[in-house]
Parts: sequence; structure tokens; C-alpha cells
Amino acid sequence: MQWEPYHASLPHPEKSSCNKSRTDKIICSPRETIITETHPLCHNSIIIMEKVAFPILNYNIWNFPSAANSFQTILKALIPIFFIVTAYFILIQGARSRHNNAKLPKYDAIPSSTVKHVASKDVLRNLSGKIDVAIVGSGIGALSNAVCLARQGFKVAVFEQNETVGGCTHTFEKEGYEFDVGVHYVGGFGPMVRKMYDELSDGQLRWTKLDRVYDVIYNGKTKERIEMTDDYDENRKKLTHHFGVTAESWRLFDRKKTCAKFWSLVVFQLKLWHPIVLRIAWPFVVVPYRHYALRPTRDVLKECGMSSKAIGALTYHYGDHGVPPHRCPFFMTALLDTHYKGGGFFPRGGSRSIAKCFTASIERRGGYVYALSPVEEILTKKTFLGAHAAVGVRIRGVDVMVKKCVISDAGVLRTFGLDSAGSDQAPLINFKVGAAQRALLHNKKSYPTIDAVTPCMSDLSLFIGLDRTDAQLNLPAQNIWHLHDWDHDSAWKAAMNGASPLDSTADKTPFLFISNESAKDPDFCLRHPGKSTSEVFALVKYSLFEKWAHTEHESRDKEYLELKERLTESYLDAFYLHFPQAKGHVVFTSLGTPLTMNKFLGRKFGEVYSLDHDIARFDGWKVQRALHPQTVVKNLYLTGEDAFVVSVTASMMSGFVTAQRVSWWSFVHNIPMMLWGLPQLFLS
Repeated sequence: MQWEPYHASLPHPEKSSCNKSRTDKIICSPRETIITETHPLCHNSIIIMEKVAFPILNYNIWNFPSAANSFQTILKALIPIFFIVTAYFILIQGARSRHNNAKLPKYDAIPSSTVKHVASKDVLRNLSGKIDVAIVGSGIGALSNAVCLARQGFKVAVFEQNETVGGCTHTFEKEGYEFDVGVHYVGGFGPMVRKMYDELSDGQLRWTKLDRVYDVIYNGKTKERIEMTDDYDENRKKLTHHFGVTAESWRLFDRKKTCAKFWSLVVFQLKLWHPIVLRIAWPFVVVPYRHYALRPTRDVLKECGMSSKAIGALTYHYGDHGVPPHRCPFFMTALLDTHYKGGGFFPRGGSRSIAKCFTASIERRGGYVYALSPVEEILTKKTFLGAHAAVGVRIRGVDVMVKKCVISDAGVLRTFGLDSAGSDQAPLINFKVGAAQRALLHNKKSYPTIDAVTPCMSDLSLFIGLDRTDAQLNLPAQNIWHLHDWDHDSAWKAAMNGASPLDSTADKTPFLFISNESAKDPDFCLRHPGKSTSEVFALVKYSLFEKWAHTEHESRDKEYLELKERLTESYLDAFYLHFPQAKGHVVFTSLGTPLTMNKFLGRKFGEVYSLDHDIARFDGWKVQRALHPQTVVKNLYLTGEDAFVVSVTASMMSGFVTAQRVSWWSFVHNIPMMLWGLPQLFLS
């Protein structure tokens, strides 16, 4: 029997009518008949099928061995497949995205109640055994991870202990004023990073750019003032003019910066894979990684020929990660140098828009996000091999069991605890079960009492409400870095040796970060007409406030309240120094202390960035294994800045990274984006 050619019954497109549809039979073999129904305006699909698709289908497989000997033949067979796949993702996925976005509510139309859903005990009991993944905490890492998994069909549930979902991306309102807690500006905004935010928010999250001068550096001793703009080259010229940095110094710095970012990218890429890959690859990457990425920033910049003042100016924004130059691994400085290369950005509608859009995206796919649902314990059980596996979480005395895994965005300290911890707060997982994970964090010299990683510094946050708009007060959409001096290391050591909280006043603290939050959001005046807000932040030791740790919030003694008043006055004086036009218009102030961080963000030591981002936090394969998204405990994963690195964008990416470890399909689906997005974040 002879096969009829596949095109035998297909009329030529030019000879067919354009006014009606038709059905054609395509005979490919004695056993196969393909029926194609073509739209009256889609005759081009026939041409594509004749010239691209059918040659592949009609390829004689029995000739494959001989054809395989010819690279040209194989290449010809793969090229049509490549174009078909490309067309699918570009045309069909793009059309589907536009179709979906047209029907979705915009960021300002999503109700605020979306981030305040509370689960009753009956709801929690009904969830038990019906969800695939339980996520502890609702920071941007947790929410991005939940979206990634929900897009793959997993039934996810996010549990937040605070009254509002979002972690450091949430906002709070007090006496008619709205304040952002942890998002003050976002950098690293290349096309792929923006694409990631669009993927997570279904394209509903919108961003606005800060003023051209997004940062102002101010030296409290010398009164020098340097404006940093979105023009990277212009900023370099200013630093060259002020501090005499030579062209050779810049060339050396750029060369070392590129190497540091590359090797840090290599190590962070290992978190996309199974932990065994980290163990195998570590001996091959550790030497260049330590040499180029982990050396102290101050030492590297001195080798580049920069003066102490130039080093201080170049590292003015070390508060973004909370580690001064003498303790900071150089790759952190290398990342920050170009992180705001195109300026700073801020989410429209305030930082709560991130939480709202991500939460809506999760619920749109059948997931759940609950506030006021503190996870008391991560439940585990022994497997048949004797190991422990996470099987659920306990919330308000109700055991919520999961089908697949538990993911913690609460941080390593809160999840596993520390053997050297000075707090009586119990970890989320059984202390004995988490022993293997904690053992990875032990220093070799002091094992087993002291941990290689420690909590980072805490902060003091002054929230300021004004009775005029930003336009009326001429408050710019920018930040002020009010530095104690160019010598950050000396200022830091003096603060660490301070014995009183009053050593954190504006004239003594290493730096103040002053941010005009409402000026960065064009929609703020629509939500709160006639008002504006600003915030002032300073780093402080948790130990200075530890004696009030066991007292009730809102009912602390007179000494504590007087201390807050003196610090508030000090920070207001610094605020008026930069914005004298605001004097007389401040009608509301509220100072948050490290104890505030513990209450509302579930911290143990008031740590603002969770783990300290010093050299030890990134060194050693054991530490990297302990901070890997896939933990030692089976079916328990980490996400957030502990599993990656500090910053809003990096925390968002951590959700993608953890999703790759949870689901192979998520890995296949998102790996192209991660392979392009990660290098852009590190190598831009």
C-alpha cells in the first residue's frame, strides 16, 4: 500500500475562497488522518504547515541514523522546531497575557481588605490536608514564592502573624497618616527584573521613578553635600572632583568590581540546584570567590588607590545592608555601585501595592493568604529511614497538614534558632530536629557554642506626619544620607561601644537615612489629601533596649517613654536641617524601636535585615548549605533574604529560586527568566 502525500487533498490557498471557512482532510499515512479547520482569514497557517510543520512530521524516521551523520541535516530539522517554539511563547503567551490583564483590577482597585483576611479555626481545620504548600511569613520572598508555585497548580496557603500581610512591604496607618515600613526605593530595574515583577503581579503592579537626584550625601562634620543622580557617569565625575580619584583608580575599581560580581553570581547560581551541586562545585569556586568577592571593602578600595574620604563617599549607602566598609564583603559594595545606575523607583500606591498585587495573584489561582495567623510550630515526623520531614504547621492550636512541603520566610534565626542565642524565644521547628541545620553554622574555632552567622543591627524608625502636601512644602522625592563623617568604620565602632540608647542621637549615630515617602508616590495625595509623610532611620544595638523586651507594648515605663522623646527631638532637628520649610507643619510623630520590630515583624533581636551581611555570612560551604533554599530537614525550605541577599529585588528573586527547588516543573518554567534575571541583577 502506498501512502498518499500529505498535501494531496489541500487546495492551494490562492484558489480557495476567502469568504468562508473550510475543513480539509490531510492523509499522512494509512492509519492517520488529520482534520484541520482553518479560519477564513488564516490561510497563512496552511503555508506555515506546508513549509515548516509537515516536513518535520513527514520526516522518515528510518533514515535517522544516516541523517544523524550529517550535522547540516540535523540543523535543518531543528530550525523549524525553534521557530515554532519561539512563535508560541511570543505570540500566544503575549496574547494570553494581554487578554488576562485587560480583565484584572489595577493596583489601586484592589481593596485593602485583600491583605487583611483572617482565618478562623474552622477555616484552618478545613485547610488541613487540602493544601500542597504552607508558607510561614508573608514578606516579598514568601509572596513571590507563593505566586510561582500557584502558577504551577499547587494549592498554597500563606500565614502571617501580623494584622497586615506583606512583611517589610506592608504599610500601617495611624491618626490618618499612612507609612511605609521597609520599602523606601528599589534599584536594579532592568527589563528582566521588571518582567519578573509583572509575572508575579499579573502585570498590575506599577512603578514611578524618583527625582533625578534620588540620593543626597551629607557629611555632618564638614557640611559637605553631594547630589547623586540617575546619571552614573555624572556621579563619578562628582566623586572625582571632590576627592581626587584618579582614572587609574577607577579602572582598577571597575576591574575588581566585575570580578567580584561575577564570582558572587556563580555562587548564588548554585542555589538554583540541589545542595549536592554546591558541595561538588565549592572546591572549584572557593579560591577565586574568596579572593575577588569576600575581601573587606576597605582593603580592596585602598588597593585601588582611593583615599579614606573617597572610600567613605563611595560607600555612603552601606546602610542598605547595614555593614561598614571594614566588615563588608566587597561584592556587596560592587552590587550597590550599579544597583541604582538608572535611578531609584517606588511602587505606585505605596509599598502595600506589592503585597496587594501579589496576594490577589495568589488568590486568583486558588491560593490563600491569611493575616493574624501566627505559626506556632512547624510540624515534623520521622520517615521510614529515621530522618525527619516537615508535614505541616500549627496555628492557634490547629494542626494544618500539607501534601508537599513547608516553606519558611521567617528567617534562619526564627526557624531554627541559634545555639548561642541569648533569647528564650523558641524556634519554629523542634530544637533537636533542627540541630543538623544549626551545626552547619558553627564556627570551627568555637564549636559548638558560637555561631558563624549573627543577627544584624536593629534600627530606630521615626515616622513623621505633616499637615501640608509635598508640593506645598516642596519636599522632593529623594533620600538624604546624613553621615556622621566619611570615616564610617570609626563611627560604627563608637556606636558599638555605646552603653546608652542616647548614643544613638543624630549627632552620634553613624548615619541617618531621611526619606520623603509620600513624595515618591503620586497617588498618596489622592488617598490622603492635604497631608504628607517622611521617615528617619538610624541603626542601633538591640542590647540597649533589651531590658524592656519583656514589658508590654504601649505600657512601658517612664524611662522608656522619655528616651523615645529625646531621640525623636534629635531626629526632628536633623530633618529640619535639610527641610526647614517643614518646621511648624509636623503634627504627628511615632518612634519605632527594636522592640517594635520584634512585635510586628516576628524578629528575635530586632534585626532589620535578619542575618548580619558580614564576610562570615557568605563564607564556607557549610554556611552556604545552611542558607540554601533546600534545608537539611526533608520537605522544609527557606526563602527570603536569608536564602539569598538583602534588598527588595533580591528578596523577590529568592521566591523564584526556592520555587525551583520545590518543583521541577517550576524550574523548567522559570529557569530562562532566572538565567537572564540573575546576571542582570549582579552584572549590570
